[in-house]
Amino acid sequence: MQALLAMVGSLAALISWWFDGGFAWLIGGILLLVIFPFTLVVILPTNKKLESRELDLRSAEAGNLLRRWNRLHAVRSILSVVAFVIFGFGLIGSH
Repeated sequence: MQALLAMVGSLAALISWWFDGGFAWLIGGILLLVIFPFTLVVILPTNKKLESRELDLRSAEAGNLLRRWNRLHAVRSILSVVAFVIFGFGLIGSH
């Protein structure tokens, strides 16, 4: 769901940049756009391994995968927060 919301937010930001020209919309939109391929290329393989029926949930591998997923999700969340802050500055700067 986060990747889909990032795509919608990115599209809205880039449209705003196109019409308004605010640099914050461009930077924030690009940051949000990066979340989509990051999710598909980096996080999705980890998700698939975690969802595998062959994975023993009590194994060290499962623990390592969960820790990896937590780090990757943190990166994705930080990108979203940074984009949000940039959008906030863009709104403040436009008034």
